[in-house]
Amino acid sequence: MDLRQLEYFCAVSSLENFTKAAHFLHVSQPSVTKAIQALEAELNLLLFDRSQKHVALTEAGQIFLLHAKKILQDVQTAQLSMERFQSSNGGVVKLGVPPMVESYLFPIFFMKFQAAHPNILLDLQECNDSISVHEKLDSDFLDFGIILLRVDEHLKHSLKLLDSEFYLCLPHNHRLAQAKKISFEELNGEKFILQPTRTVQHFITMKLSADAGFVPDILLSTSQLKTIKDLVSGGVAVSLLPKFVLTDSANFKAVPVEPPVRFKIVLAWNRFKELSPLGTRFLKFFNELLQSREVKS
Repeated sequence: MDLRQLEYFCAVSSLENFTKAAHFLHVSQPSVTKAIQALEAELNLLLFDRSQKHVALTEAGQIFLLHAKKILQDVQTAQLSMERFQSSNGGVVKLGVPPMVESYLFPIFFMKFQAAHPNILLDLQECNDSISVHEKLDSDFLDFGIILLRVDEHLKHSLKLLDSEFYLCLPHNHRLAQAKKISFEELNGEKFILQPTRTVQHFITMKLSADAGFVPDILLSTSQLKTIKDLVSGGVAVSLLPKFVLTDSANFKAVPVEPPVRFKIVLAWNRFKELSPLGTRFLKFFNELLQSREVKS
């Protein structure tokens, strides 16, 4: 049994025709037929029912298809993983980020990284939240990920990029708009717009509300930053937003919370494997960037 046979088997299974599979694979039809016959002989099983106009998988063939697809997928994953070691000068780094980081922080990092390492391609993948980034790192779908963490959270395989703070965002005509600082006790009865449940913003908002003795009235849960800003500007609700996304927010008021609601942003990597030479270069870049003090909260 070899990978070529498995590839031919999957193609015939999908197209239900040996000739079409051969055309798709850019090989001769007899080559496909012989490969499938050799595979069936080795397994001592019929994988296809050839009695109909379109070939169909037998019961054994249906089960074998699951194994064949998994084997081919594992081979592809292994090849992609080994590509990390093929070049010390170039390559691809798969970087996962949550939504707000992609819009506001990543462009800063990207421009500096591209200038320093023009031969390395960053494959940016937006994830729903920081937990999703962490999960994809551990599943080996990403090389690195930028993650938002509470100040009391710690990741062993990570590098802190910056500290930041959540501000309460509210419309200009809100009763608290002129306040220098706002405590959560003053927000009882307000309508809130939260990010999805697995985000740091959601967790902190729920915890601070509980500590203040109330359950927040959640009007909407969304990861769309523009939607949050537009609804806050329109006087519909209030929301907590990171300081780094407020540079272009003139349509509403952003007020610090008392006590301050801080969090941190880290660059994380897979805790189950060693960094490749390319990954080591990527991490070195961020260390040098931090030492240059060009990253600000």
